[in-house]
Amino acid sequence: MIKGRYFRLTKGRFSPIMNEHAENDDAAGALQKGFELLQSGAHEQALAEFTRAEELYAAAGDGQRQARACTNKALVMVQLRRFEEALDGFRAALRRFEEGDEFIRVAEQYGNIGSVHRDLEQPDEALESYAEALAIYQQLGLRERAADQCTNIAYARFMKKEYEEALRWYREALALYTQTGSEDKRALTAENVSRLAAALEGTSE
Repeated sequence: MIKGRYFRLTKGRFSPIMNEHAENDDAAGALQKGFELLQSGAHEQALAEFTRAEELYAAAGDGQRQARACTNKALVMVQLRRFEEALDGFRAALRRFEEGDEFIRVAEQYGNIGSVHRDLEQPDEALESYAEALAIYQQLGLRERAADQCTNIAYARFMKKEYEEALRWYREALALYTQTGSEDKRALTAENVSRLAAALEGTSE
């Protein structure tokens, strides 16, 4: 079975802004350095740079970029298996994105929060967050992202040994991936559907 994935680190766009605080230039540099360190496997050092970027954006009153830095920091926490701290970070970013009406980012945070709960083997909590993410993507008409959440929900249902429900959600995801032409995801999900359906058929004999 496929586990849902965390969203990739979000660099965000640093387009010029009138009268931008100098701290934002420093923060952008810290964010970029964090990515470079992360790519080299230096997680602790990357975490320090993302934290510095978050603090600088906060000092400059730039809540949306602060939320992006906070997301990146939380994703590093996941890689370091510091899950409770990751949850705190994703929740803080979610609140910032809600304040800015950045609905896609809000949905991403719900997905990330769900995946932390999944890794903590808390499927009920994971399902709650995945459902929030799915509802937003459906409302926005983002079918591939909605399909991603369907696979997340399917895996959480599988964790709960609710195999018929898991199969139903994998099939929902499969239909959406087929509609969007997401061939790699469609193929992986089709494999999950086939294996789970065969396993269920075997138990019914």
